Amino acid sequence: MSEPTVRVRVAGAQFRFDREQYTRGDELEVPERIVDRHPRTLAIVEEDVDDDGGATGAGDATGELAVDGLDPHPKDLDVPELEDRIADVDDVDLLNAIKEAEKQNDDRTTAKNAIDSRLNELEG
Repeated sequence: MSEPTVRVRVAGAQFRFDREQYTRGDELEVPERIVDRHPRTLAIVEEDVDDDGGATGAGDATGELAVDGLDPHPKDLDVPELEDRIADVDDVDLLNAIKEAEKQNDDRTTAKNAIDSRLNELEG
């Protein structure tokens, strides 16, 4: 009997699994126990469900990453540390998830401004 798996996105800088190297933003299937061991590095990709109960694709209804498994998670960092950590983040979905996590936790204007600034750099 095979072990249940779950679809995840790498939220950390990199992740090694089954002799393969994955980087931030990569998606893969892993056993559920692996997600439990790497909560800050792997974010579960929620499946959209259509009216018939079938999956319509990866991502939650808003297209954002789950905020619980973020790396970096803004609640663990002061604003200068957050700015340093997001400076090399190129994944817009990850940045939006980090911003949402900030809103749900400390809701610091300076932190949200730093995330917006990084998003603007990527869009420009």
